[in-house]
Amino acid sequence: MALNAPNLEAVHAKAREILGKAPDLLTVLGADHEGPYSGPYNPWLDHFHRLGSNYVKLLSLMTAMQRDTLHVYREVGKTYGEPKVIQRFQKWLEKVADANAVLMEKLAKDYPRPDFGLNFTAIDGHMVGVTEEVVLAKPFCNLIHFKRDTDRTDPIVLIVAAQSGHYATLLRPTVERLLPEAEVYITDWINAREVPVSAGEFNLDTYADYVVEFMDHLGPDTNVLAICQSTVPSVMAVARVAEDAPEKQPMTFTVMAGPLDPGAAPTEVTKLADKMHLPSYLLAFIAEAPNGRKVYPGYVQLMSFIAMNPKNHFSSHRDLYNHYVADDTHPNVDRIERFYAEYFAVADLTAEFYADTVKRVFINKELAKGTMTYNGKLVRPEAITCPIIAIEGAMDDISAPGQTREFLKKFTGSSDLSFYEQQHAGHYGVFAGGHWRGDIAPRMLGKVREAAQAKGKTYSASQTESIPIDAYVP
Repeated sequence: MALNAPNLEAVHAKAREILGKAPDLLTVLGADHEGPYSGPYNPWLDHFHRLGSNYVKLLSLMTAMQRDTLHVYREVGKTYGEPKVIQRFQKWLEKVADANAVLMEKLAKDYPRPDFGLNFTAIDGHMVGVTEEVVLAKPFCNLIHFKRDTDRTDPIVLIVAAQSGHYATLLRPTVERLLPEAEVYITDWINAREVPVSAGEFNLDTYADYVVEFMDHLGPDTNVLAICQSTVPSVMAVARVAEDAPEKQPMTFTVMAGPLDPGAAPTEVTKLADKMHLPSYLLAFIAEAPNGRKVYPGYVQLMSFIAMNPKNHFSSHRDLYNHYVADDTHPNVDRIERFYAEYFAVADLTAEFYADTVKRVFINKELAKGTMTYNGKLVRPEAITCPIIAIEGAMDDISAPGQTREFLKKFTGSSDLSFYEQQHAGHYGVFAGGHWRGDIAPRMLGKVREAAQAKGKTYSASQTESIPIDAYVP
């Protein structure tokens, strides 16, 4: 859920030639500029994307027609007594054509925002209904509450979802695990392409403004859980609340696998940022949506995600292809198809948010260096006094181990710092899968209940046994 773009050196050279004094354009980006985005953009990007998508759709249609033609030939052959060996060969060719058509269709289609689909949860051994309700509607985000049909009193958890190309529904496993033991809320960010220009700009400071408003709405008993990219604006928001109104701080603040200190552990993302010529990237990869808003398209971000780990994605689609051809019962097919239906559903970011985040978080590393400002005022993580929980995955190749842990030294105002590194977990394994369900969630929830107890707050009995989490030792 980190922000990056494909590495195209040729684009860099041409962009520098076109832009001339391109570095001066940084003055119109992010914190240096107020108002609508006025930086460089590519007016042809969306057109090229649609052209390529339609071309693949045409190939898919032609392949499907080939499949149907092969089927007709096979049926005619059966009628006139064609040898069975030829019929079997024709059937195999038919399956190959069908597999090609299906995969091309999957790659070319536009995937809508998936539903959370969490209509029930298990509490005390019984299935309990869950209703998804919007409790605050903002131009760029809806605050969603998963209301459970139960009388239990459980901790309030606000999940601050990353805004890095995927919808908040990517955190469905996170929500699902917390539902039996927490009152769960989540920030459901809206595709920037669908937000009218009249709604104004949305940058890193605006993101933090939203988090502040959501925390204020839910109250000081809220436990904030920030994941990946959202950890940075969440630190900005919690620090500002702690400085201006300490009594309104959250009960606990959890940061998971985030680029709080990108320089602490290099990854492909940070290496790209270190050599990035930002105006060139904006010129190449910022598009104009049909409504006139400048956006960083989700399809560009998706290609970036895939380029970071192409072998795994190729292997998964090879498994799908082999399954379609063999028509067998591959045990992982349903899982792979569900994953990519979610993974390929991407949302655009506002151009100003993308430029702001790349510049301030990844290039300048302002939060780690102590120079980050929020609405013109310095961000002071040392003002936060509530318990802080930090989680990392030992095999995370997006926000590598150390990027979250090393930043804990900045939280000097809190006397209760906890840290856990999950062995064998990659980036997604921190908030989804067996490690999240069995190792990470019990530690986080246990610490949340411990913090509440220290403040005299009581909850219903825990559904599962908690696991102690170690105190952070610098």
